[in-house]
Amino acid sequence: MARLGDEKVKLLRVKFWGCNGSIASPCDSEQIEAKIKRVLQLIKPDNIADEKAIDNFLGSLPHGLKGTYKGNTSCVQVTTDSGVNVVFDSGTGIRKMAAELMASPLGKGQGELHIFYSHLHWDHIQGFPFFVPAYIPGNKIHIYGVIEDLKEKFRRQMMHPYFPVPFDGLGADIEFHELSEGQEVTINKTVKVNSEKLYHPQVSHAYSVEEFGKKAVYMTDSEFHMTNMQLIQNAVNLCKNADLFVFDCQFTFQDAISKIDWGHSSVFTGIDIATSANAKSLYLFHHEPAYDDFKIEKIIDEAIKYQTAAGNPDLVVKGAYDGLSVNL
Repeated sequence: MARLGDEKVKLLRVKFWGCNGSIASPCDSEQIEAKIKRVLQLIKPDNIADEKAIDNFLGSLPHGLKGTYKGNTSCVQVTTDSGVNVVFDSGTGIRKMAAELMASPLGKGQGELHIFYSHLHWDHIQGFPFFVPAYIPGNKIHIYGVIEDLKEKFRRQMMHPYFPVPFDGLGADIEFHELSEGQEVTINKTVKVNSEKLYHPQVSHAYSVEEFGKKAVYMTDSEFHMTNMQLIQNAVNLCKNADLFVFDCQFTFQDAISKIDWGHSSVFTGIDIATSANAKSLYLFHHEPAYDDFKIEKIIDEAIKYQTAAGNPDLVVKGAYDGLSVNL
């Protein structure tokens, strides 16, 4: 628990382990070369005078130039002030999360984890068979979803011939919780998780997690139309006064109007929902795998411009990337 003077400060820690949509798409050699060329065009002699100057120069660059938004598929971890580990989806990003968790009780067979699934499309579950704590006896893993026959459907990805280890070969105690619409989950008496149905092929669900007045919302694989205002209002209600709002921004505006019923959104919809909900920050997520970092950076820049036009200059707008950690 963090302290500010003598006052205890309640925190939620949100860490992004996978931010790509649809399929993992790491930055390739051609894209890296284009970044290096652009950096060399920007650099001046004073920028490399010493180590401090180099650090300052790198710090001034946009993330898409010095790093990448591309990589693993959906996985976001929320660690609560009381120590509860909540995870949203287990795309390929969960494999790297496992490495960090091995230094926790989960690495000793003494840990507990709660994984909530938006839906079971491949990019949101494909990392689970590589999640090492699931193989360690003594660990307790809870799997949740507003999904009919959740246990049977989830286990199938590890059936022959798709994976060499069957689900029953996992050592951890894995318990499935098939949720009903609107059902609130309470963990350790202090953590509350709520869900909301979204418009997506075969349906998806958003989640909010709250503890001690801090709130984060995970809303991905979602499409909104003015023909269904109730869906929009439900999303706003779930995000009400959220400290952090993770939102699917896979589409540009042009994509959104040309790919109807694909089940994804644009940054503009995310800002509109965040503004109506009085959310404090918006993290753009589920990046289009076909777009390079320059294109993703442009989408983020357009979002920041639009937030002013939307009358919400105080909203913090960021592009999410693997490894990004935010304390609320």
